Amino acid sequence: MLTRKTFLKCAGSAAALAIAQPVLAQTGGRRLRVANFYAADHAMNRALRDVFVPRLVEYSKGALNASIHDNSSLGSERALTEGVRLGTIEMGITGGLLAASLPKVGLLELPFVFRDFAHAWRTFDGPVGQELAGEFEKARIKKLAWVGNGFRAFTNSVRPINSVADCRGIRMRMPENRIYIETGRALGFNVVTMPFGEMFTALSQRVVDGQDNPPPTVLASKLYEVQEHLAITNHIFSYGGISVNKRLFDSLPADQKQALQRAATETAAVQRQMIEKDSAEVVGKLQGLGMSVTRPKLEEFQRATEAVSAELAGKVDGGPELLRRIAAG
Repeated sequence: MLTRKTFLKCAGSAAALAIAQPVLAQTGGRRLRVANFYAADHAMNRALRDVFVPRLVEYSKGALNASIHDNSSLGSERALTEGVRLGTIEMGITGGLLAASLPKVGLLELPFVFRDFAHAWRTFDGPVGQELAGEFEKARIKKLAWVGNGFRAFTNSVRPINSVADCRGIRMRMPENRIYIETGRALGFNVVTMPFGEMFTALSQRVVDGQDNPPPTVLASKLYEVQEHLAITNHIFSYGGISVNKRLFDSLPADQKQALQRAATETAAVQRQMIEKDSAEVVGKLQGLGMSVTRPKLEEFQRATEAVSAELAGKVDGGPELLRRIAAG
């Protein structure tokens, strides 16, 4: 569990880490590839490079080292998740795509589950996060620490979004995840699914009109180059786990397990601070880069998606009760 003491200790060094030079895979020891689909400048990869890579070497005394494979270089989110599950990729950032076989995993990405970052972190660091980690292990994935991509917003190249009515007819790229698909449809979008790595080209060629991701991803992946309008809807909180293949983890000596866990926990503390800071700052930067920004009244979006949450949670054993526990947190 990521304690407040650990968070504050690690977060205090975030400013220095943010200006550190990227650290590549170290030589010697056992190399662990860490795969993800985020851009190189995203908070996820800055934290992995600046914290996880050097501290894993330090804490394992050189027995373990890591290389970071960002921007879908080892495959789409679906492919890398399957790779970590099967052990063909040692580590990765895994999350909601496990919902296809583990429905409870997806419930935390239902619309408007979390009020703010603090609510999300309390949930993941408490009993719900422990339950979710157990679900990951059913897929042969060991969750080391919870991290976040942030609250999602809609961008598009058709028109500003000020209300649910403005969503109708826009061809919106959504992840290959039923919760996202049903959420988009409930808002009136024409939903098109595709991997993240194919999205920029599809947007530039107008195969799709828009996409949904947290504003820091819009900036890091330069989506402002092919999107004109940004609507701050905060409709879904995207989470992930710094994860390792469970069989591999179980095979490590106790001291290497401890080193891996410690490096991941400290990385998560810094990554969380980074993504909160980025989320507060990047909207202004995106406006400066030419994007128009709207802030629709969220109550209307919440009402439009209530049936999605009720239906999908109702199909999961204990789903409604889990949502009530999260809401009370």
